[in-house]
Amino acid sequence: MRVIVGLIKGLVVGGAVGYGILRLGWTSGVLAYVACAIVGALVGVVAGAAPWKAETIWTPVLKMVVGAAIGVGLAALGLHFGPDAQIYVAPLKAGVDHVPFRSGAILAPIIGVLYGIFVEWDDGGTKKAPPAVAGDAAPRPPKKPA
Repeated sequence: MRVIVGLIKGLVVGGAVGYGILRLGWTSGVLAYVACAIVGALVGVVAGAAPWKAETIWTPVLKMVVGAAIGVGLAALGLHFGPDAQIYVAPLKAGVDHVPFRSGAILAPIIGVLYGIFVEWDDGGTKKAPPAVAGDAAPRPPKKPA
């Protein structure tokens, strides 16, 4: 179930950023790397445990930084080694008919989904046991000095 939630969160964030850069025409170059870094950082915040439920502020910050680095790394892999195919997007009315697979508009949702699934799966561990009530345990006698 958590994998599906991560998939949906990553797809929403990555799809929104991908559609935005498609509309602006920033599908390749340095801006594709920036868009994928933004996707990784945003998915790191929204996926997994909520930032206000984290034990420290550094947990969501670390997920953002790692997400941005993963976004840039996966963008580099996709832009350099992805298939040289064209994807038909004319129903989107984005001003273009075909978008190359090696573009930020296509890679952003893919990166969002992959990182979203990873973060949700990683944060979906076991729940902590509730703290013990003071009267539950029998008191222990003090230790004798040796």
